[in-house]
Amino acid sequence: MNEISLLQLVHTKGIGDAALRKFAESCARENLSPEAAVQRGAQWLSGALGVSEGIAGNVAGAADAAARLWDDLLRQGVSILWIGDNQYPARLKAILGNQAPAFLFLKGDAKLLDLPAMGFCGSRKASEKGLDVTRDAAAALAAQNICVVSGYAHGVDLTAHRAALAAGGATIFVMAEGIEHFRVKKEISDVLEQGKYLVVSQFPPGLPWIARNAMKRNSTIIGLSDGMILVESGNEGGTFAAGDETIKRHHPLFVVDFESPGPSAEANPHFIERGGIPIRGRALDRKPNLDRVLEAAHRPRWRAANLGAALFR
Repeated sequence: MNEISLLQLVHTKGIGDAALRKFAESCARENLSPEAAVQRGAQWLSGALGVSEGIAGNVAGAADAAARLWDDLLRQGVSILWIGDNQYPARLKAILGNQAPAFLFLKGDAKLLDLPAMGFCGSRKASEKGLDVTRDAAAALAAQNICVVSGYAHGVDLTAHRAALAAGGATIFVMAEGIEHFRVKKEISDVLEQGKYLVVSQFPPGLPWIARNAMKRNSTIIGLSDGMILVESGNEGGTFAAGDETIKRHHPLFVVDFESPGPSAEANPHFIERGGIPIRGRALDRKPNLDRVLEAAHRPRWRAANLGAALFR
């Protein structure tokens, strides 16, 4: 079974994302399923993964543990996408290229990965003004059938998710730990509906939260979105890193342009100076002007620039 074979690779120490992407390339070149590839044995796997034969030899020994894990994941409603799968998000490949995660563990409605999407990033301790902008923007996007993508922290993340869901829209939670750690938080429990949400993790299912993985997760939020809305950022930390990476990838970054940025938004002017597109309130109702955000979602830059480009270069 392909899922068990893939989980054998996940379980084997010394096999990371780079090796798994190389494995996907080898499978595609020889038209092999993951199951057939794993059955070829340690010598073939060593070359396909780019690891020592000793590490490759440990894959076979992980079969029982992988089978038990797959049974557990099935009971939890979790599915697997890997980078060699035709259903793996084209947007994620196009934006992140050879840094796209090799695996996505999913819980919820995977069809949401095909919707126009906008990512949100911002402080856990955002100001009330920032949270108001987040609510207004997420609800407006939901009304246009644009999926909200964000992390699962307090502050901007949960505010964006809740506003989108409350408005009847869809949302994607991107985890910084294994998917088995997902629990429905009380802030969204009354608005969460089947078919309206998807939980995504790129990490082994049981892996606990690790700071460095939060940064990797930020890349995945960027890669699952047609653009990013930066609500409030200090001069360091995860939101600053997400804004910085979005700019470096030449991906659309929309920055809330406060008349008087508070401490939690002191880096917002910095990102506007570096090319971030300012979001200002309309003159009459002070709601955020999302015209350019909507344009980015409906005419995504990544599609025009990268559609048809090969992942492996």
